[in-house]
Amino acid sequence: MQLSPQPRFRYYGSPRNYFEIAAGVLAGHLSGGERHVEALEGRLCDWIGAHHSLCMSQGRLALYLALSGLIKPGQKVILSPYTIFDVVNMVVCAGGHPLFVDIEPETCNIDPRRVRELIDAETGAVIVTHLHGLACDIEEIAEICRARGLPLIEDAAQCLGGRVGGRPVGTFGDVGFFSFSLNKNVNTLYGGFLITDDDALHDRMRAELDSYPFEAGGMLLKRAAKCLVGDILTVPPIFQILTFPLLRTDFLHDGRIFGKFLQPESSPQLLTELPERQKRRMTALQARLALHQLDNIEPDARTRLSYARIYHEGLSGLPGIGLPPLREDGSHIYLAFPIQVPNRDRLVRHVMSRGCDVRVQSFTNAASLPCFSVYARPCPQAELTADRVVLLPTYPGYGERAVKKLIAAIRSFASN
Repeated sequence: MQLSPQPRFRYYGSPRNYFEIAAGVLAGHLSGGERHVEALEGRLCDWIGAHHSLCMSQGRLALYLALSGLIKPGQKVILSPYTIFDVVNMVVCAGGHPLFVDIEPETCNIDPRRVRELIDAETGAVIVTHLHGLACDIEEIAEICRARGLPLIEDAAQCLGGRVGGRPVGTFGDVGFFSFSLNKNVNTLYGGFLITDDDALHDRMRAELDSYPFEAGGMLLKRAAKCLVGDILTVPPIFQILTFPLLRTDFLHDGRIFGKFLQPESSPQLLTELPERQKRRMTALQARLALHQLDNIEPDARTRLSYARIYHEGLSGLPGIGLPPLREDGSHIYLAFPIQVPNRDRLVRHVMSRGCDVRVQSFTNAASLPCFSVYARPCPQAELTADRVVLLPTYPGYGERAVKKLIAAIRSFASN
């Protein structure tokens, strides 16, 4: 049994990524470069099977562009409250009125029955999220939207490579969008893309996107520095000697030292206009980073699924531990393995004392956040879930021995 702790996550960086970044700095090509971006868009269309793709600086920008082209000002947009707060902000910035719909307890995804109940004449669109790499009940929700003539947007930021019935997630709605951020399975520092088969919508979004400048080289370098620091601090020997003791101390002190860095959703705020700094296009450097990582998506998903299988077998039936469903049909790619524990701080403290590192999910129930009080709705399952989710590591380098060690630590907690 492996005795040394493995990190709760590792950025999807690689030596080749840093070589590409260094080459871009030396050549002065950190920004600009439509040719490489067009090549990436073509590759994504072929791989996913979509008519059009658009690459951009962030996945959330894709949501803003899609909503701006699909809804009328003031229309309601149905979405899950258990998401990053900027998803809500993109709805508001695009002129929509967020209408929160409660989630299913097992997957943390939006409940299709409640979607059906809340659609009315003022509804302009539905957003679904495939959270933690677990596909939602997309076929049922897509049928609901088709029957009511409503646009459907898929937030597949955490589910790149997932398939439902052999069909890629992101292709069931009018628009699907994905993320290429640091801890996603393709890492371009910042970045994301959307797909659509709607020619007219694509042309409107393309015209808007083409009016934006490329992402600034300085911003990419800052992001690369953050990625490099994260990669160094999670190299196993450094993590075991330095990083893990610091993280354990920080947790015992309620996250006052590293809390803001480790919990990016800790300072929610309402935005009514899209900040100019977010109106950016993907650069050639980012496109090159993505192009050489696409072939890793499917083998990495198989590795994560193998870890999920071990977690599910090792943790099933434990009192007080809620597990996500195990699906081996490609619909769940398990970007993390989310368990739910009523007393999760005690669990985290226990497993850290056993030399294991896990991450508390930073999402909260947006429907009860003060900054979104004008859109408040009772979503009791989201409220309950927000205090319970712990993310168990599934990144490809984690290893089966580390998975089994973490299972043993959780089992000892459940038996106390």
